[in-house]
Amino acid sequence: MDIQLKKWGNSLGLQIPDCLAESFGWDENSTAEVLEIDEVLAIRKKATALTLNELLASIPADFQYSDDVHDYVE
Repeated sequence: MDIQLKKWGNSLGLQIPDCLAESFGWDENSTAEVLEIDEVLAIRKKATALTLNELLASIPADFQYSDDVHDYVE
């Protein structure tokens, strides 16, 4: 797939075709990370930090601390 670069201020920009954005789960609110790896330009969706509530919700209901840390939790 060829993509034409366009002038965008003092920089160059490119448009990501909708079919690619959709397959990667990207939308207009996504943040992309651009990497240069062995003369290759790689673009990936930047992971967002989870909120405390999201982290707490991810703990299984049957979670138990291991015996070696149990004394430090109480």
